[in-house]
Amino acid sequence: MKLFAGDKEELIRSREIKSTSPASEAETVRMMARNCGDFQQEYGFIMSSLTEEEENFPIAFSILVFIDAYQADQSYRDTMAAIADCFHNVFLASRSVAVEWGTFTVLEPELICMKDLWPFKKWKYFINLTGQEFPLRTNFELVRILTAYNGANDVESIVKRANKERWASAGPTPHGIIPVKGSVHIAVNRDFVDYVLHSPVAQDFLNWTRRVDVPDETYFATLNHNPQLGIRGSYKGYPETDRVTKPFLTRFKNWGDYPCAEGNFNRDICILSTGDLPLLDTRPEMFANKFYQDYSRVALECLHERLYNHTRDEFLGMMDFNASYYQNVSFVKNMVTVEKTKW
Repeated sequence: MKLFAGDKEELIRSREIKSTSPASEAETVRMMARNCGDFQQEYGFIMSSLTEEEENFPIAFSILVFIDAYQADQSYRDTMAAIADCFHNVFLASRSVAVEWGTFTVLEPELICMKDLWPFKKWKYFINLTGQEFPLRTNFELVRILTAYNGANDVESIVKRANKERWASAGPTPHGIIPVKGSVHIAVNRDFVDYVLHSPVAQDFLNWTRRVDVPDETYFATLNHNPQLGIRGSYKGYPETDRVTKPFLTRFKNWGDYPCAEGNFNRDICILSTGDLPLLDTRPEMFANKFYQDYSRVALECLHERLYNHTRDEFLGMMDFNASYYQNVSFVKNMVTVEKTKW
């Protein structure tokens, strides 16, 4: 596709395409989802595993959907419920949370989703997403990557720029845990989720994080980078994420390390658009953030077509995926492999 090649004329034309409003699109989806068969066919959903590898490696996903003013009426919630009703493996969380940035309410929905997913016994990894992201990898490629991880958790960690003032007034941490900063977005094995939900140590630390600022950037990162806790797949090296030594591959976010095509940022993260497609096409991460449906519409449609084409070509044997890079990253080579006795 020309946009992925950085074609300037095609980029100019893409900017002239008008987007429908998210509100009207939600209504269209809700009406279409009244007939699940038509809905599934119209959007080209794949309803079963395409390969034996995928069948044998289920992945659990959560998607945190932020509902703002125009989405707050019941019809938008009805749209999400209608979509979920069309799939046997999709459901709404047991309860919703009024999210306020920087507070425990950002972390709380992730814990609710973990708890809701736990009874489903077969999944091997958990990945949490938001409504402002899109996959850069097919499901087949995700399975290959997570298989290469061999139980390692992909969790960001920051020590040098950890904003330690966030927890300065929270008092000492329980159990001698050393706080670490990192993203709330993770790709973790089932044992990590088990620890989060059922370990008394994790619960004690969770209660401590309620007293810190931006607890969602403390909880998962800290648990994964305190190897003395004995969580399988956690990291026992120096907890500092960087591009070479310890990359964070769950999510691509452009914090200004690369040119932002349109120069638009939200909370210091580039809002991705068609001009960013050449960069996204080369990224090794699993998902990209941040997209806005109305602003990034053409880019999202291009990424959707790319994802479909890769899925088709992999199924037909015309394309393969080499996961050796992921097998050799430091958090795989330096993971905790022996879990402590059950709590």
